[in-house]
Amino acid sequence: MDPTDDRALDGWFGAFDATHRHQWPGEPGWSVGEIRAQAHQPAGLVRTVLLAAVDGDDVVGAARAEIPDADNGHLMEITVAVPPEHRRRGVGTRLLVAVENLALEEGRTVLVGQQGQRVGVDRSAGERFATGHGYSMVLEDVRRDLSVPVADDRLAALEAGAGPYAIGYDVVTFADRWPDDLLDDRAVLGQRMSVDAPWGAMDRGEERWGPARVRQTEALVAGMGRSLLVAAAVHRDRGRAVAFTEIAVPRGRPAVAYQWDTLVLAEHRGRRLGMLMKVANLRQLAATFPSTTTVATWNARQNDPMIAVNDALGCVVAGHQWEWQKRLG
Repeated sequence: MDPTDDRALDGWFGAFDATHRHQWPGEPGWSVGEIRAQAHQPAGLVRTVLLAAVDGDDVVGAARAEIPDADNGHLMEITVAVPPEHRRRGVGTRLLVAVENLALEEGRTVLVGQQGQRVGVDRSAGERFATGHGYSMVLEDVRRDLSVPVADDRLAALEAGAGPYAIGYDVVTFADRWPDDLLDDRAVLGQRMSVDAPWGAMDRGEERWGPARVRQTEALVAGMGRSLLVAAAVHRDRGRAVAFTEIAVPRGRPAVAYQWDTLVLAEHRGRRLGMLMKVANLRQLAATFPSTTTVATWNARQNDPMIAVNDALGCVVAGHQWEWQKRLG
């Protein structure tokens, strides 16, 4: 599908959004502008290809393929979305066949797709679809939601409890753009995030990061109409950022914000930096976006240290996400 055709994109997004609203009732989810920015991003990192299943003039299903170009040349990440009223008619299968054919054309041998939904939504249809087409579950993430703003006394108590472990580190906050003097550090953190985060049995290799990739990612986030709030822990003696955490806020619909990456380099763990950074960033969120009421975060089920931090902040389980993988050829 041509993403520069606004009418076609609106039809694609209608099917995509209807599926999201079924899986995550009551949540705004993606906007069409965010999808457009993804599909129009410059070549070199990840290409986004959109596919639509049509019945006459109606779009009855939508698929998205994200194709890494900078690294992971064997991999393609996919989404297949069919609104409930169009299911059990072969629409999803048609889309999946088209996506798998695209993968073969691109020389990709591993496909990974996501299935996510709120607690209480039946997961069996998605599971049957995935396993019936040869996909195996390789990772389970649990979504937890945090009601914000968090009470000042709670944040202060958590900060006081963590502070004595973090002597020699400073936590700094900023928005949208990493300072030039920490840019190389962000590239190191991005590369380490790609291998240090729990990926289960997913066949995913290390990403290549440098300052240009950081700036290109920041430009994409801005193009999507999102603000990126960042807290980083800086080693005082070395002047280097050794940990970071991010919250993405859709500026046009800030009620729900999304916790993105959090990482502490392995050699600096055990100092409660994760907690200190999250406390600082939640304060920045409250000051910058007072209308935000929820922060959604995802953790691999086995990521006990980060789950403990989120539980202490007051997060509650809201949903699940499963990663399904298939090898082609």
